[in-house]
Amino acid sequence: MLDKMNEQLKESMKPVTELATLNMSTLQELAEKQNALFSTLLSNGVAFAETAGQQKDVMSLAEAQKAYLETLQETITESAKETYSLVSGAQQKAGAMFKDLSEEVTAKMATVAK
Repeated sequence: MLDKMNEQLKESMKPVTELATLNMSTLQELAEKQNALFSTLLSNGVAFAETAGQQKDVMSLAEAQKAYLETLQETITESAKETYSLVSGAQQKAGAMFKDLSEEVTAKMATVAK
């Protein structure tokens, strides 16, 4: 009897553990992406500072700054797209999990009602 209750508890907690696993893996991927973004921004910033220090006139400094800002914009835009894609995919998976759970509960309730 205790085994049966334990099995029922595991089965009833399955959607919660699946959702927690999805959230954990999504957050881990987001943290890795943020770490990579920060490293890229830091190294690009240092490279720009070195380049800016080597410029002899205002025009070449302005060109270096323009190139840096374009690269910065591309990097941040790409990171935002990747992050959106990751979160959107996790949201779709979670929605599918809730839909399956809802259908399962509805089927069980229909069975009990008969």
